Amino acid sequence: MKDAIYIPAYSDGLMSLLEKSDNDIKEDYQTDFDKKKSLRIYKKDNDSYFKNYFMLISAGTSHKRENFRKTIQAEDAMVFVDSGGYQLAHSTVNTVKYTDDVALKWSEQNGDIFPILDRPTFTLGMMRDGKPVSPYKDYQECLDLSVNSARHYAENRTRSDAKILNVIQGQTIPQVKKWYDEIKKYQFEGWAYGGTRGNLGRIVPAILFLINNKEFDRPKCDLFHIFGVTSNESMIYFQFIQMLLNKHNIDMQITYDSTYWNRTCVFGGYFTEARYITGTGMASMNWPNTIDYKNMSKDFKLPCHCPICKDLKDVYSFFNHYKTDKDGNEKLSFRDFNMNIAFHNLYLQLEYLENVTRILKSDMNEIYKEFFPKKIYDNLVFLEEVFNNMSKDWEGELNSRFLKVDTPPVVKVSDSSLAEFI
Repeated sequence: MKDAIYIPAYSDGLMSLLEKSDNDIKEDYQTDFDKKKSLRIYKKDNDSYFKNYFMLISAGTSHKRENFRKTIQAEDAMVFVDSGGYQLAHSTVNTVKYTDDVALKWSEQNGDIFPILDRPTFTLGMMRDGKPVSPYKDYQECLDLSVNSARHYAENRTRSDAKILNVIQGQTIPQVKKWYDEIKKYQFEGWAYGGTRGNLGRIVPAILFLINNKEFDRPKCDLFHIFGVTSNESMIYFQFIQMLLNKHNIDMQITYDSTYWNRTCVFGGYFTEARYITGTGMASMNWPNTIDYKNMSKDFKLPCHCPICKDLKDVYSFFNHYKTDKDGNEKLSFRDFNMNIAFHNLYLQLEYLENVTRILKSDMNEIYKEFFPKKIYDNLVFLEEVFNNMSKDWEGELNSRFLKVDTPPVVKVSDSSLAEFI
């Protein structure tokens, strides 16, 4: 039986690290560790801290890097390439130079699964420094360009072994239907859906819509990918929904990605433990760069027994890396922290997911009730009711249960540099 597949998304910062040789990484980033094991957890025949063979990389941030998959030694991995729609929506890539053809060719050279280069609508209305964030004027332009992309991918794909995903957009089912009706004629191996942040009030109606339109009855169409999930609570629901699909013999594989495990390190985020019965997701603490870590005890050890933290032999030095600016001032550097603690966070997140999946596979509501908070338990019971009657219109009930607001607010974006971490 299938499990929903979590695909860790690697930020551009980690990509830059993994372009280096293992020896260079050891010498430059792991000076305070003992065994200095490899951070290439997606490579089979190496001594890494742990293994996970799924990874998402972005063509939008990496398309100028040639032979990228080979450079980072990811031949053993199942590589999902995000085609770059997010970067287009935020105007962080050149919309003239970064074309459907550029995205398709780079994705085929470096990935196993990838979506068309859609033009997302979620930044329409956003402003940055008094100017629109999106390079597109309205919903229809985004849709027209996305349909053109689907046609280009259908007509110009060269790899029969790679899986391409069509993309749906929309905050409501009428919006999803309008998009779907125009793009569905280009048939690929599955569908992708973004802009939801993992919210089931958007995702489940979209899944039911595609199922009721017989998309997963088509030969070779069996993937549904959810972009940009930041909530560990969503992981519980995706695993449970996959179980429900299995029960109803629906040939659909749910995949989803998140870069939260390495993005949070940029702000000093350090996972401490998983929360199950008393909450959801990961408990964490912050290591701010405003602290004078020279006052730290040299006997201090991080409060974790994961493979990365166990190998960190000199915690004092790890927190006391400094660089000198052009004026000769000493400044604390969190570079080593960002690169290494990301894998600590990922290890704990994968452990959390494994334990949640084990509980769900008991297939007993009585056990769910003991293990999960009441809100999660109630939602699982509700989702089972939904998938037992998939032809019913559930959108209103799903929205009232999972959505905090009916319509997304207009957002002002002040710093586009954060885009590479999301």
